[in-house]
Amino acid sequence: MDKTLTLRQKEVLEFLEGFIEARGFPPSLREICARLRINGPKNARKHLEALEKKGFIKRSANISRAIEVIGRAMSGIVSMPIAGSVRAGAPNLAIEDILGHVALDGRLFNCPDGFLLKIEGDSMTGAGIEQGDLVMVRPQSHADPNDIIVAMLDNEATVKRFVRDGARVMLKPENPSMNPIEIGKDREFSIIGKVISVIKRLE
Repeated sequence: MDKTLTLRQKEVLEFLEGFIEARGFPPSLREICARLRINGPKNARKHLEALEKKGFIKRSANISRAIEVIGRAMSGIVSMPIAGSVRAGAPNLAIEDILGHVALDGRLFNCPDGFLLKIEGDSMTGAGIEQGDLVMVRPQSHADPNDIIVAMLDNEATVKRFVRDGARVMLKPENPSMNPIEIGKDREFSIIGKVISVIKRLE
């Protein structure tokens, strides 16, 4: 692999490192263009593609700002997008817009394709997932019994425990005041991903 950088590619890489270190998340294409006077996001994207091909950065497809610098001091830091909010309660429409990014230690949160969701509601308090928490989700379309998942039910999103009881499939809350939701054949149901971590604020 040719790892020789052009002068422009070196400038882009150094800007990425400095921006992430200072702010905790990567710059947008427009911010790269503005800082380095690159003519248009398309040209900035070409520089990122070259850096990725040469092994200096890693990007996640279809996620804004999802850039990780590899092989230097910043390589242990990953920028995880907060992809919206989801209810831990009655299913509610998911918010798909990126709400922000969180800089995390990749050694503790090793999920390159993952994303964060902000929890609303109190149906999963028994599992330690509370209002305002951020949950890390690993995208996958399947689940094992007792996994905590993000599911789409009739085009609405919810966080619940996945339960099988014979032929019955249920989404179980971890709150004794709430009832499980049985997934009948007449309902549209899909699994978005598995919850693998919870990030809390203590104040």
